[in-house]
Amino acid sequence: MKVVFIKLIFLLVALLPLSAQAQKTLRGIVRDQVGPMVGVTVCIVNAEGRVVTGVASDMNGEYVIRVPEAPGLRVEVSFVGYKTQKVNYQNQTVLNFTLEENVTALDEVLITAKAVDKNNMGVDNRDLGVARQKIDLDEYQDMPITSVEDMLQGKLANVDIVSMSGDPGSRSSIRIRGTSSLNASNEPLIVIDEIPYETEINEDFDFATATDEDFGALVNIAPSDIASIEVLKDAAATALWGSKAANGVLLITTKKGTAGKPRFSVTQKFNFKKEPKGIPMLNAEQYVSLMQEEMWNNVRDQEFARGTMDLLTKYADISYDPTFQYFDEFNQNTDWMDLITQNAFTSETNFSMSGGGDRATYRFSAGYLTEGGTTIGTGLERITTRLNVDYRLSQRLRIAASFSYSQSDKDANYSSNVRSHARVKMPNMSPYVIDSDGNMTKEYFTTPINDSDHNYIQGAWSGDGTVYNPLAMAKESKNNTMGRTMRVSFNLQYNILKDLLFREDIAFDLGSTKNKKFLPSSATGVSWTHSDYNKGVDNMSDNITVTSNSKLIYTKSFNERHKIVATAMANIRDYSYNTQGSSVSGLGASAVSDPTSGGKITSISSGSSQNRSVGFLGQIHYNYAERYMLTAGVRYDGNSRLGRNFRWGTFPSLQAVWRISNENFLVDKEWLDELKLRGSWGVSGNSPSKNYTYFGQFSSNGSFMDMDAIKPSSVQLNNLKWETTTQYNAGLDMTFFNDRVSVVLEYYKKVTDDLLQTDVPVQSTSGFSSVAYFNSGKMENRGWEIMVDLRNIVKVGDFSFSVTNLNLSRNRNRVMELPSNLTFDNADENENKNGKYIQRVVPGNPIGSFYGYKYNGVYQNYDETLARDANGNVIRNIYGEDVIMSINSYTMRAGDAKYEDVNHDGILDRYDVVYLGNSMPILTGGASLNFTYKGLRLRTSFQTRIGQSVINEARMNSESMYNGNNQSTSVLKRWRHEGDQTDIPRALWGRGYNYVGSDRFVEKASFLRLKDVMLSYTFPKQLVKKWRLQNVSCYVTAYDVFTWTNYKGQDPEVGISSSKGIFQLAKDQSYTPRPFRLALGLTIDF
Repeated sequence: MKVVFIKLIFLLVALLPLSAQAQKTLRGIVRDQVGPMVGVTVCIVNAEGRVVTGVASDMNGEYVIRVPEAPGLRVEVSFVGYKTQKVNYQNQTVLNFTLEENVTALDEVLITAKAVDKNNMGVDNRDLGVARQKIDLDEYQDMPITSVEDMLQGKLANVDIVSMSGDPGSRSSIRIRGTSSLNASNEPLIVIDEIPYETEINEDFDFATATDEDFGALVNIAPSDIASIEVLKDAAATALWGSKAANGVLLITTKKGTAGKPRFSVTQKFNFKKEPKGIPMLNAEQYVSLMQEEMWNNVRDQEFARGTMDLLTKYADISYDPTFQYFDEFNQNTDWMDLITQNAFTSETNFSMSGGGDRATYRFSAGYLTEGGTTIGTGLERITTRLNVDYRLSQRLRIAASFSYSQSDKDANYSSNVRSHARVKMPNMSPYVIDSDGNMTKEYFTTPINDSDHNYIQGAWSGDGTVYNPLAMAKESKNNTMGRTMRVSFNLQYNILKDLLFREDIAFDLGSTKNKKFLPSSATGVSWTHSDYNKGVDNMSDNITVTSNSKLIYTKSFNERHKIVATAMANIRDYSYNTQGSSVSGLGASAVSDPTSGGKITSISSGSSQNRSVGFLGQIHYNYAERYMLTAGVRYDGNSRLGRNFRWGTFPSLQAVWRISNENFLVDKEWLDELKLRGSWGVSGNSPSKNYTYFGQFSSNGSFMDMDAIKPSSVQLNNLKWETTTQYNAGLDMTFFNDRVSVVLEYYKKVTDDLLQTDVPVQSTSGFSSVAYFNSGKMENRGWEIMVDLRNIVKVGDFSFSVTNLNLSRNRNRVMELPSNLTFDNADENENKNGKYIQRVVPGNPIGSFYGYKYNGVYQNYDETLARDANGNVIRNIYGEDVIMSINSYTMRAGDAKYEDVNHDGILDRYDVVYLGNSMPILTGGASLNFTYKGLRLRTSFQTRIGQSVINEARMNSESMYNGNNQSTSVLKRWRHEGDQTDIPRALWGRGYNYVGSDRFVEKASFLRLKDVMLSYTFPKQLVKKWRLQNVSCYVTAYDVFTWTNYKGQDPEVGISSSKGIFQLAKDQSYTPRPFRLALGLTIDF
């Protein structure tokens, strides 16, 4: 940390005036032939040609500048498109200028060739042998989206982005070229303007309810501030950014100012959101009938044994008893999902101002977003602002500064499962209390808790959050997360020599998150003595990240055929955070939830943590005759999260390029712009996501005689080392017909060694039950990518047609090795349990695989329930009696689910479990089609994911017919009598295994989605000039328009479960689906 502050002091000193001598004041007005000019650069230049100080003219063309005491000073006035004026300073107090347009200079600017696009190591990106892809976001600013991830879906090859929820402010899962780790982070590194941006949530984050979706950082970056996004995929590219880049890098470049008159831009968007049609559920009459049938089948199966008949009249809320106190409240017909959902609206306003002169440019932007959610009680407000300033002090010295601030105010429901609970809530129950006249009051109705005289079929609030009034929870509960982030960064570039450049980047990131939750008694129905009565939760975290990057870049050319770029870099990153949290019950209102509010404190906690990473990089790039390029580099990284013996790691990389199009036999082919063959190899490291992992810890062990006793509680992990990923990449780049056609082909293979295993059990003789981390195992991802751009492939007069960002990717994940002393399945806890799947990590299979029974329909009669051997013969026991199929000692009956007895032993157990699928897609892709005619533009974009399997848990829970939950209308086709042609088993209260994990609820979630359809119109320049404006455009955009899929749930885009663990399954848990959005927008530039 000290090193970083020392660097900052030197940087600030460099910006101070060279002397503190007495100064004089010069003022004046700058005009052109029309009138006063705004933003004109006025500089004082010394005898050596170095800018001493400078200002810009104001809205009236006036300037005031302080002039130091020094010989040989002159005043320079410059503005893009005008001739620069220079006047020797001779103690004048007033100098007025009239600038003349420089038409020749403007023409020269227009015909200037493209600028060289260099990476942060000083090498032309065209000369690199790495896997990278870049998209310009200007053409997608019309999308009615609020996050960067949403904008990128389907645009980048092998960058699989899956939305975790359709709620405002929710985070997305991002995987670049598959999943590479079982327990470490799989998310890419985010880099903004060449400074890494902290998005990781540490495992020791202390909020009891925190999830990645709640505190995702990307949502705080306004898409309107982004100029371009580039993805780096292979190790040779990611090696530039250190250990956090092991899963790839997303390089975000924000918009900068350009020289010229001040330009202002205002964009206003309005959009409407509507959910897709939900799963139809039973009405009240159908529900009560189903419950009675469930119970009747239970009693009949037990042959009307003593005590079982009481089940038929046990529950007052489904019995027709007009004398029952809550008879009216339990004889309604309520559509709970309709009550808690709504159509929503979003409004977004963005303003930007940019300009500058020859030496200084600036851009300022501000934005305000308010987004409503389709679930009542959800929403997002966001304020963003950003200022980028660049200043060229001299030909050798350039400085830049950037400031950004964002504030996100996100509302959600206290209970994250309010939608899933509303879906299965009994429909015969009223959301409100019914008065004596039979009318609904404004008081919420909840299932009585202390009614000892009656039983209720769904029970009452018990503290586990499964039974409550969904409407009260949506409307009255509170779950507000206020997130603030601020970044201040400085950049200095100094040409020490003609061929030697020094660059220093320093950034300070400050973040705070405040989460307030309130659980109202109107939703739970608990009394004032209950610990959950008007419960409040108050959590807060603060973090600070200091990042420093120092580079020396040496560039030298020899004989016009040889070129060398040598780079040395050092970077330091310090991250620290603090958390505190508390919960209080008995509050008077939702606005007061902290421990000082006067309620009863039920829990309180706090914590702090920090980590540091240090890295050094050396790289040399050689270019021969623009045909053959070779780049070699090595990183040396250290991370405080690793054991002391392996805290430092060495990660080499190598890349080669052959630009075939520059060979003599192709150089004169006018139709060929570029043909380039490239390859790369590199190693990158990944560290644990928890701080202090390697520390051995001690805990209290009571006392011995009169002394306190302690015991070791965790093992010292001095040999904990890096999880390393080795990547191989081969690519072919082809561009034809003046960049109108471009094709990129990629093939890659990456192998992760020394996988980080967590909570590894050890021999009890060691004195410990487990160790926090252990390195063992190997995983592989391999695949290919195709990227095609066809720009203006059809052009007739003013009409043109283009296909952009056409991409198709294939990734195959495979676990190669696992330690033999560890168990990587959950069969012991999930075997033969309704609603549960066996999950395993097996060498040879991909991560995210799940296992279960093969479902073969429904047993129609007694004969079908008999166990049979491989030849189809009935199996008999030692007494000669027929063996009936069984599971956990339960014998199957007609109407029960039929599962395949793989080993033909008559018992369904783990030996009959088979592989059912995995959550990873086989193919991902997308494309954009663009049609333009004069000022009109039509764009359509598509996204596809093919081959992934999803456990449709929402369907499983709504077809189980096992308890008091409401069910979908699909169960109206359930089995009732022999001969019923159906694959849905009978209803059976509390017995049987009709929804054990099987392929019945495993569905292929492949889809092709029409992501957006946009129609825009840009008004003619001649007309706009009459309005004294620079540009006016309007557009209408439909987003998430239509999805082609065979998936039976609401939305086939199902993300990997956010819970920690190695299994990484995709389960549809009826989160908020992605809504259809329709947006109207207007942009005015002036």
